[in-house]
Amino acid sequence: MKLSNFLLLGAALAIPQVVALQVPAFADAEDQALIQNRKESIHTYLLNIYIAQKRKPEAMAQYKTLLAMKPNDPRLNNDLGKFEASSGQMGPAIIHMKKAVDLDPGNAQYWGQLGQVYIKAKRYNEALDAYKRAVALGGADYQKPYEEAFKYIEYQKKQDQYMKNKKDYDAKVKQQKKAPGKEDDDDW
Repeated sequence: MKLSNFLLLGAALAIPQVVALQVPAFADAEDQALIQNRKESIHTYLLNIYIAQKRKPEAMAQYKTLLAMKPNDPRLNNDLGKFEASSGQMGPAIIHMKKAVDLDPGNAQYWGQLGQVYIKAKRYNEALDAYKRAVALGGADYQKPYEEAFKYIEYQKKQDQYMKNKKDYDAKVKQQKKAPGKEDDDDW
């Protein structure tokens, strides 16, 4: 890390208002880009510190700040989704991870990680689709989870069919027991 970046980070930690300052209107385009880049770096450093210290609310605030700066960054959306999933917030996690795959549809890792979150959310058919995309894009790491999700879905279909058949059978048996005039003549 450059000394100037380290000093800037130290200043941001000591005085949080430093990162909230606006880019001066008189700065030229190159200066504005440099200032914006440094602000992103400071928030990224803070994010990493908060994650390392397991300070989730502060880390989430940094994610939101960074996302406001770069809303169409697929990596940032994916990372935020993984962070939310690790906190048990599957709904927001899926939203951010879907945005990541929308922004970068050719990324096998994003598709595979989306599949993992779908599995945690017990949305197996969507997980299967995400894993399938990941494998098709060359994500060999997701072949086994794809196969396991497929087997699980097939097993669930068989279980559902079995339960339906059992319910129908039980209803028929109950109906036969209620039918008048039907006597059991299997007396040996």
